[in-house]
Amino acid sequence: MKKALILSMISLSFASLISCNDNDDYPQIQEVFATKIDSVKIPMDTMTLGVTQEIKVYSTFTRGCEGIYSYDYNYTSDFIRTVANFAFKTNEACLDGTYVDGSRINFQPVKTGTYTFKFYTGKDTAGTNTYYEKNVVVE
Repeated sequence: MKKALILSMISLSFASLISCNDNDDYPQIQEVFATKIDSVKIPMDTMTLGVTQEIKVYSTFTRGCEGIYSYDYNYTSDFIRTVANFAFKTNEACLDGTYVDGSRINFQPVKTGTYTFKFYTGKDTAGTNTYYEKNVVVE
């Protein structure tokens, strides 16, 4: 019984040493930031109340070190929606070239009217956010 207790204590100590091993052999996210939306695909610019449509928003990333992290979808008012893609940048070396990836947003309106979508396209020279606007009419 005493040997089993000592053996279990040694095993527990060994397991705790292994679990504390800091292995930094994988990419680590260094930064998350809003990134420019390059293009938008809205299948229907006129739709019926209660119908859901998938809106796709695309951004361009540097190979090897950047990618899509998430998106932000804000209800600015009853009929205005602001959309931004968020990118991550890792500690990996960037490769030559770029690729396109994006987010998919399911839009299901709850009121009839004209919805204005504002897609983040970056900042102007004064540092003000700029947007590409697209309207969707819900009947």
